[in-house]
Amino acid sequence: MGVTAEPQETRRLSLLSDLSERVPYAVRGLPVYARCDSLSIYDYRCACHWHRDLEFVRVVSGTMRYFVNGAVTRLSAGEGLVVNSSRLHYGFSPDRQEARFSCAVIDPSLVEGFSQGVAARCERAFAQDMDDLLFLSPDVDWQRGVLMDIDRIVEQLHGDRRLRPSEVDRPMDDAADLDPLPAAMTAIGLLDQVLDRFRPTRRSDGTGPAPYGIHGDGTADTTGTTAGPDHVVSASDDQRDRLTVLRMTGLIQRRFAEPLSLDDIAAAGSVGRSRCCALFRRYVGRTPNGYLTDRRLEEAKRLLDGTNGSVAEIARACGFASSSYFISVFRRRTGLTPKAYRAR
Repeated sequence: MGVTAEPQETRRLSLLSDLSERVPYAVRGLPVYARCDSLSIYDYRCACHWHRDLEFVRVVSGTMRYFVNGAVTRLSAGEGLVVNSSRLHYGFSPDRQEARFSCAVIDPSLVEGFSQGVAARCERAFAQDMDDLLFLSPDVDWQRGVLMDIDRIVEQLHGDRRLRPSEVDRPMDDAADLDPLPAAMTAIGLLDQVLDRFRPTRRSDGTGPAPYGIHGDGTADTTGTTAGPDHVVSASDDQRDRLTVLRMTGLIQRRFAEPLSLDDIAAAGSVGRSRCCALFRRYVGRTPNGYLTDRRLEEAKRLLDGTNGSVAEIARACGFASSSYFISVFRRRTGLTPKAYRAR
């Protein structure tokens, strides 16, 4: 088990209003991101987001959970997963325990232009009626190979700086003289290993494999048992619901500093209050108000880090009704007062 530790730095994903991430690729012309991070630098919960890229994750130490389109998978050290294209997802620790994980994010455009056959493989794998994720275990040969390649591509894009004294003072992400070919070859190999592993999920007519279920403790059932009739939807319904969620989360991203009610959020998706809450639970893993609070706190941390504004000014700028309420919510979520967070 990891130990609770306050982050030494905070990293935030660069998200557009529809929750899509602007992936910070390391090398110009190579649409691949890879690095090894501590979960604490994301304050133990990454922002919910999506991208067209496939995301490959391997837990190096500790344990963490990964939310993917409504299912939560518990990952222990040595295990990992692959998040399919355009799925809402994020990693987190519900009890704020530290974990280190390697992550590789690969844009399929790297291979889609090779041939019509490769493009067709990608199109089939990424369809909305296909698996949202692939679980990776070190006990399965091909999965172990994928896990090893995740670590390999992190090394290829960053290298072991301790063994290169002349580069110690250079920022880790500076790839000015990095040879991108080994990383490109590993990235292509990773895509090739998983594209044909995604399988159709259960459809509304009851045919096809069962989708992932969710255990009572919040972890995913990847054994193929059904998640129950409430979780069985057609691909077209699923796509429509995701677009509805993105409209509602987009409203929050744009107008979080304003007074927003549950009715306002539901209206953005043209749904009722109860439907709004159900869609947030399924696709975001938070209540609408919980997601709104998360967005406000994210902005508050940015302002505490980068401005000299008072706590009262920041509270108003982020949409909190009062500075006392802001301090209470901030301390409950982070374990620190805003002033203590800034001083740290």
